[in-house]
Amino acid sequence: MQDRYRLPRTVVPSRYDLVLEPDLEAVTFSGSTEVQVDVHERVEEVVVNALDLEIAGAELRGDHGTIGVTDVAFDEELQRATLSLAAPVDPGPWTLAMEFRGELNDQLVGFYRSTYTDDDGTHTIATTQFEAADARRAFPCWDEPDLKAVFGITLVVPDGVVALSNGPEIEREPAGAGRVRVRFADTMSMSTYLVAFVVGRLELTEPVDVDGVPLRVAHLPGKGHLTRFALEAGEYSLRFFTEYYGLPYPDKKVDFVALPDFAQGAMENTGLITYRESLLLADPDHATQPELENIADVVAHELAHQWFGNLVTMRWWNGIWLNEAFATFMALLTVDAWRPDWEQWNTFARGVTVAKEVDALRSTRPIEYPVHSPDDAQGMFDVLTYQKGAAILRMLERYLGADRFREGIRLYLSRHAYGNTETHDLWHAIEEASGEPVRRIMDQWIWQGGYPLLTASPDASGVRLDQRRFLADGGADHAVWDVPLRVRTLGNDEDSVLVPADGTIAAGPSDAAAVVNAGASSFLRVRYEGGLLERLIERLPEVSPLERYGLVDDHWAAVTSGAAPVSEFVSAASHYGDEDDLAVWQLLMQGLGWCDRFLDGEPRERFRAFVRRLVAPAMDRLGWEADADEPDRIRALRGALLQGLGVLGADPNAQAAAREFEAEARAGKPVDPSLAAASVNVVAATGDDADYERYWTAYRDRPTPQEQYRYLFAMPLFRDAALMDRTLEATFSGDVRSQDAPFVFAYSLINRDLGERAWATLRERWAEIEERFPAQLTIRTVEGVRYLTRPQHVAEAEAFFAEHPIPQSAKMLEQMLERQRIAAALRERATPDLEAYFSQSPG
Repeated sequence: MQDRYRLPRTVVPSRYDLVLEPDLEAVTFSGSTEVQVDVHERVEEVVVNALDLEIAGAELRGDHGTIGVTDVAFDEELQRATLSLAAPVDPGPWTLAMEFRGELNDQLVGFYRSTYTDDDGTHTIATTQFEAADARRAFPCWDEPDLKAVFGITLVVPDGVVALSNGPEIEREPAGAGRVRVRFADTMSMSTYLVAFVVGRLELTEPVDVDGVPLRVAHLPGKGHLTRFALEAGEYSLRFFTEYYGLPYPDKKVDFVALPDFAQGAMENTGLITYRESLLLADPDHATQPELENIADVVAHELAHQWFGNLVTMRWWNGIWLNEAFATFMALLTVDAWRPDWEQWNTFARGVTVAKEVDALRSTRPIEYPVHSPDDAQGMFDVLTYQKGAAILRMLERYLGADRFREGIRLYLSRHAYGNTETHDLWHAIEEASGEPVRRIMDQWIWQGGYPLLTASPDASGVRLDQRRFLADGGADHAVWDVPLRVRTLGNDEDSVLVPADGTIAAGPSDAAAVVNAGASSFLRVRYEGGLLERLIERLPEVSPLERYGLVDDHWAAVTSGAAPVSEFVSAASHYGDEDDLAVWQLLMQGLGWCDRFLDGEPRERFRAFVRRLVAPAMDRLGWEADADEPDRIRALRGALLQGLGVLGADPNAQAAAREFEAEARAGKPVDPSLAAASVNVVAATGDDADYERYWTAYRDRPTPQEQYRYLFAMPLFRDAALMDRTLEATFSGDVRSQDAPFVFAYSLINRDLGERAWATLRERWAEIEERFPAQLTIRTVEGVRYLTRPQHVAEAEAFFAEHPIPQSAKMLEQMLERQRIAAALRERATPDLEAYFSQSPG
């Protein structure tokens, strides 16, 4: 049966010749298109996708004449236009010509407007964001990923502005009235969601020649000095992918565009990749290691898509994980090869933790599930698609070995180039290359939500592994998996094993210190019994940073599920005083941060003293100043420890140092970026009105996007109610861009002391939120609600969102509410436990 949201296949496109003319002053556009189509059966109407467009005229041209269109009927729910023909049309090749017009909207989707202000006034950029289903807002089209076509694009624009599209510019001629007609080379056959055009007052870097592929960055005037790092990352990534995939870059050029208004992080449009400024432009001398790592990750991710997603595309949106998970995985491989000192897989562990938190819910979903409407497609862009999807690919790669995995990927891409695929096509290619039962194993991980908890216990045959599903509420479930696993005993190499869904295995001798999930490369949790954990703790220096991270992560998960008391986690944290890995410390701080939310009065003061005793020695070992040749991650660790001491530990010396660092950095004096960034947060957490005013000035005036965001996202940390009200008001007034407002609001909800105030504002002004904030980011606004863990907040949230659903993110909203309930249950258990612990113990 035909899905009501899918277009009929009676008429399908093969080529679009598209002309668009944006009016940057009137913020409108007009256009025309001639689409070469194949009519497969006799029809009396043609159905295309169109939304927020006016189709001013249309006709169907063929060898035997022209057939007019007598009526255009729009269906807003199905986002389509039905063109009624003056006479029936027989099968064969035809050309559908249409004229249309629309508005450059302010919702950051479709063909939209982005603005910026400089000394010459306010300027408008016309740009696009079409994924998943918004090309239909820019031109009438067959807006489904398997209906690929070639695009010949022409833009009619004011003379003197930059005009970019997917292909390189091949012709420019006057168009009258101060305009020029710019024609671009034909694209490869591709999906509509990958079409893009950008028009505005921008500047372009000189191209970098990457083995015959020109790579440039388009940016706002005066920001060219911030492009070098992204160009270096792009140059390395293009060469890495060409070698890894065994295929040349599939198009003619690559342009990166830094946009002042962009809802997503970036978008992989073929040959014309668009970005938030903060994820493309940076000064490496003033950016932290995590900030630079984010840019490198995003650049590599979008370039990975040029093969995996653009050249080979999922057939329908249920397979979006094929695009996003693989690009996430490939970005990790690439940046790890480029900058091994950054220890990419340790950073990725933090994202995997978030995916595990969501996937442990009863409201989780399989990685792949049926998609019908555009709202369904939008809901696929979540942590399960990206982080869990990438994690299971990493699990498979580690199990098979890098060489066999890569050969399978090469086979998949070469076999399906320029086509569309389903998930099983990927498994078949890897299975053929590896000789392993890949589809049987991986189908369980794709089509079944959740993941296993492996319990390791000693018995006569060795270390026995049993599995059951891990659930965050501590409940039971009968789901099981075939588990690709790496196991090692300390002092020995890793071994690959497959834990069968219907049985158990023995892994290593019973008297060994066994790391069950070696390298933390499998998507699961481990619980050690019978003294096995104690053996690892005794030899903690022999456990790798990723494995130590896994121990802490699994322990905190046991706390949230009710399997372990939170005081046990706090006690265990004291064993990590000698820890030197950034990700492990970040995870410890996350758990301790939750503890801080559950305490008040004297027990909280004792808790703060515990934090100081834990963190201060680590800070003293590092010292307060970075060495010239110090690894970047050590610098980042110093910043994380400063923030832990100054905020969680309320250490007066750290707070005073932070004030000094922040003031010096703001004055342009040399301060290590990690210390400067951490200090912004420490000062805000203890700041007053004067600090707040300085922060607003810094947000507007700092010379790099990263520094501006540090100050903006620190605003919700101030603990004065009047200042919180001002921050929230700024999200509505336009003082904060609509792309950033949802995140500022979410961070306000997380504020330990004033989150309840932000929650009241959210409910009171929900209609304004829906009107002003981009619809695809509405869910980001409410993510902080899960930190409101008192019983009345849980009841209020359930009632409020029952009346105010978020249809484009319905599953994510359901998960957020479940996470809130689990956090509330944790508060109920943890508060008396922690109060007793810190009332009776010095910590």
